[in-house]
Amino acid sequence: MKKPIYITTSIAYVNAEPHIGFLYELLAADVLKRYHQSIGHEVFLVTGTDEHGTKVAQAAAAAGQEPQAYVDQVAENFKALKDFGTEYDYFIRTTNLEHQQFVQEKWTKLVEAGVLQKKPYKGFYCSGCEAFKNESEIKDGKCVIHERDLEQIEEENWFLILSDNLKSGIKKFIEECVEPATRRQEVLNVLESGAYDEISVSRSREKLSWGVPVPNDNTQTMYVWVDALFNYLSALKINSKENYWPADIQIIGKDILKFHAIIWPALLLATGEELPKKLLVHGFINVDGKKMSKSLGNVVTPAALKERYGVEATRYLLFRQLSFYDDSNFSWDEFDALYNGELANGLGNLVARVIGLAKVIPTDDLASIHQWIEVHRRKQQAFFREILKRDRVDFQREVGGFVEGAEESLINRGDSFITRKLLWRETEKKSVEVRAVFNLVLELSFRLEPFMPETAKEIRRQLETLESKPLFPRLQK
Repeated sequence: MKKPIYITTSIAYVNAEPHIGFLYELLAADVLKRYHQSIGHEVFLVTGTDEHGTKVAQAAAAAGQEPQAYVDQVAENFKALKDFGTEYDYFIRTTNLEHQQFVQEKWTKLVEAGVLQKKPYKGFYCSGCEAFKNESEIKDGKCVIHERDLEQIEEENWFLILSDNLKSGIKKFIEECVEPATRRQEVLNVLESGAYDEISVSRSREKLSWGVPVPNDNTQTMYVWVDALFNYLSALKINSKENYWPADIQIIGKDILKFHAIIWPALLLATGEELPKKLLVHGFINVDGKKMSKSLGNVVTPAALKERYGVEATRYLLFRQLSFYDDSNFSWDEFDALYNGELANGLGNLVARVIGLAKVIPTDDLASIHQWIEVHRRKQQAFFREILKRDRVDFQREVGGFVEGAEESLINRGDSFITRKLLWRETEKKSVEVRAVFNLVLELSFRLEPFMPETAKEIRRQLETLESKPLFPRLQK
């Protein structure tokens, strides 16, 4: 019996509210889940929140709340992303007591495996990354990611020691499982530089009390990343689904690649666990050419997207406009233009035109529509199987319904067919041509379904009833 497909997102850090980047990642996982489900696979999708660490404690203090009350509140805002049609199966929180117990059990196994060592350490620490930084990660005395001054810390911590044997296993994982190739090479270079041969995996309890206590050492708190990474296993243990491991697809952002491609496989190998099959790494989303940040006031929230475009259009626009594997730029003007161009004038108009044409031809010529739907359903199942055989899904092309080997979308193909055949003239004599474009729209509905599930169903409902209702009203300036 085939193992169920296990898909995870990273877990969101709760020192801030949800933004477009996390929504994008969660939607990608949702699309992949729908692809698998469409071909009959059982799928378990896990997302959640990372709720320990210095930044969370600081954010709670700034909000005038106790840490637990603060994370309880913010976690609900991330759970609410289910409103975007994201069909996650479990929402893991690292303050869950079962998770914390699981992590402590894993820590004990790491000690027994001989890969942990306690010793004094002095280094430069970035509170934004919640990590010590090596020379390649520092520029002008600042963290290259967060561009903030580093704190010099000297204390006794526990360290994860990467033996040559561990590094060999990690290297094999990176070479076989990390996508795209640019990220693969990037993290291989870090591994081979030796910068992560010894990794601090605890903090002084005096400086950080908001976290999981290190077993049998009341002076130390577990490093937030060790706590967080084990969520992918603890979520299965909590749900009695341990047999779902290893993960088939794990989706993360490029800023946390080193943690997931070096520390994570090290923890798994040291505790005798299998490694994930695929690590998909997406790029950053800039806003109007600038890095998204609270200080610049340019953070794009899921709520703002939903208010302007609605759920289904937001799902489409994110994948159509942004490049998943590379850095992308978000612009309200560009999203507005894409909405009006490809959804209101494109998809919505095509469906309305086809229904108008279908009303003119003899009813008997559309009598087999239910059979056509089943034919297209089977056709798309075969198509989705081929997509999932690839190393990675080209979300941008697939959501646009592009024809394989051609720079033409199904929407454009349908519009150009209607224009070329002059189907609005003497339509009653062109049943064959109308049936052809009718079938093309049916095909398009199935191609779109993982990205726009409700829209796909509505298109088929309108085709079956020949009742045309606007799918995407034009945005007004």
